[in-house]
Amino acid sequence: MEIQNRYTAAQMRDMLTYLEPIFDVVRLVDPADTAVLRLLKDGTIAREPYSCFRTWNKESRCANCTSIKAAMDGCQRTKYEFIRENVFYVVSRPLMLELPEGDFPAVMEIVSHVSDQLLLEKENGKSLAERLTEIQEKLYQDELTRVFNRRYLNEFSFLHRGMNQISCQVGIIMLDLRQFKQINDTYGHLEGDRILTDVAAALRGRVRSTDSVIRLGGDEFLVTLTGCGEADVRRMVEELRRVVEAITPADFGYAYAERFNASPEELEKMLDQADRRMYEEKRRKTEEHISHT
Repeated sequence: MEIQNRYTAAQMRDMLTYLEPIFDVVRLVDPADTAVLRLLKDGTIAREPYSCFRTWNKESRCANCTSIKAAMDGCQRTKYEFIRENVFYVVSRPLMLELPEGDFPAVMEIVSHVSDQLLLEKENGKSLAERLTEIQEKLYQDELTRVFNRRYLNEFSFLHRGMNQISCQVGIIMLDLRQFKQINDTYGHLEGDRILTDVAAALRGRVRSTDSVIRLGGDEFLVTLTGCGEADVRRMVEELRRVVEAITPADFGYAYAERFNASPEELEKMLDQADRRMYEEKRRKTEEHISHT
């Protein structure tokens, strides 16, 4: 069954029914409320705490917890102990539910248990764990600077780094390096690449583990912050300005959402707001420079 981007409630129930026997956990998540969603037969949605997994299949055998679908009756270990002691491969995919009250953005999470033996098995000198890590890095890592790439942003992966947050407050800080083309033209692209990697490292060194540094392309970077207020975002702008401008001049802009709606439209709106603020700062500094010359 093909995984699309938009579903009616009935289509999504069919999708979950199809996927649940294949994987250990399949669930819908509301990133705005950090809650697990259940689609009820009457077309409404029920919410559960994010840490609460779906009801286990009572017909599955326990076999001393060889699967997290195992029935827990009579087992001495809880499902959470099993989860802590084992390794899982998680895939997240943003999608849109078409409900009677309107479109509803959600994320489908698919979790599959990976056995220790499978993780340690070597193929071409690398274990599955090593190969999975490499694949994840290649998908979401900018090759030059080693920060995240635009795909990481577009797939809303930055939200999952802050899933321990109670609410989904999101701040976006955008910056580009001033007169970067002149640096390349004057000193060469190797010097330009060095400045880009130094800026990326400086940004990464100032943000929290729940935040993300993304290279949008060229000399433009983005920093996403979750679970913080707008005043915190503004303070972070000034912190990042200090560390970046110790390397090269830059212009900054930001956007903030108290309750971020994980949709392409909402993301584009925030990017546009941050971009406009950044170019307003660039225009102001240009005018100040002209007035002083």
